[in-house]
Amino acid sequence: MHFLKYRRMLMLGVLSLALHSTGAVAGDEIQTVTIGFVGALSGVSESFGKSLANAAELAIVEANRIPFKLDGKRIQFRLLRMDDRNDAERTQRVAHALVQAGVVGVIGGTNSNTSIAASKILADADIPQISPTSSLRRYTEQGFRTTFRMVGIDDEACIYLGEYVVKELHAQRIAVVDNGTAFGVSVSTRFAEVAREHGAVVVSRDSVSDVLIDFGEILRRVKQQDVDAVFFGGYSAQTSMLAQSMLRLDVKARLVTSMNGIVGSSFLISTGVAANGAVAQEAGIPFNKMPGWKKFEADFNQRFDFQVYSMTPYAYDAAHVLMAAVRQANSLNPRKIASALHEISFKGLTGTIAFDAGGNPRSPSYTIYEAQNQKWMAQRTNTTR
Repeated sequence: MHFLKYRRMLMLGVLSLALHSTGAVAGDEIQTVTIGFVGALSGVSESFGKSLANAAELAIVEANRIPFKLDGKRIQFRLLRMDDRNDAERTQRVAHALVQAGVVGVIGGTNSNTSIAASKILADADIPQISPTSSLRRYTEQGFRTTFRMVGIDDEACIYLGEYVVKELHAQRIAVVDNGTAFGVSVSTRFAEVAREHGAVVVSRDSVSDVLIDFGEILRRVKQQDVDAVFFGGYSAQTSMLAQSMLRLDVKARLVTSMNGIVGSSFLISTGVAANGAVAQEAGIPFNKMPGWKKFEADFNQRFDFQVYSMTPYAYDAAHVLMAAVRQANSLNPRKIASALHEISFKGLTGTIAFDAGGNPRSPSYTIYEAQNQKWMAQRTNTTR
């Protein structure tokens, strides 16, 4: 009997501690509010997608510590993770499932193609969608008031990267390769245009499948063309394969990429010494320039012990700004939350977050990095005003 009584007291104590650790007060009626996450949680981009989902989860844990009531009920946010495997058709099915689940907003997708695939479905349901990674112009040019992005547009970013590669790296002969996706073709086309404007010669232009892992045929031809740089418009996993192939075939040219999320420890680990010398432009400012970065990194590692990518902080801020919009709207009506997002100014980890009428960030930044001795070193940051 004494043991049973002790166990009941212990359980009550643990429950009380849990409630107080989240800011809840005994007697509060709690309403659970669901935020959706859609991204690649399996397949070749699994690590990237899970890192973004984890960041959104961390934001929700933090927000739940701050008491917030609507209609007398304490709001408790939760994240519903859905795996789209980076497949646009699957993303559409996932988007329908999230609508049926009654989410108040969605974080994702984790690339432009999947974000676009989900956007009309979510727009038809008036559910705000914030992509932490989508950089393709078309994503926010569809005219949906529910569509937002955390990062700048890739063809605008190429204005800075193209000039840097030609003027600072003195690359005069450039080979351009894309992976056939809308993102890959768009960013490669724009980079090639800017490089030509600054006097470089694009000696070859190739398009491959987005699942190709053997770049040998293209690289043997590129090596004979004596190029100074190889620009690749594609995703991070393929970029790692390309870098390793360049080292194996002794292609001396610089590997250059833009807005594909390779800046982070994962690419360096998977690519090894082949990463050294690679130049990558990513959205935002360097980690060490972000206000609150050390705390975020410590909290993220303690909770998940998982890799942080260059885009990871943007998923964290996307979740935070969505919840801030719920508070600002003082409503769980997705239409009112979307309206609040158009008006919001939120100080996040990545800087002040505010959207223009199209759902784009008002002052996007882009940083050019170089991999040196297995570390990413920031070379230059540009901000569009």
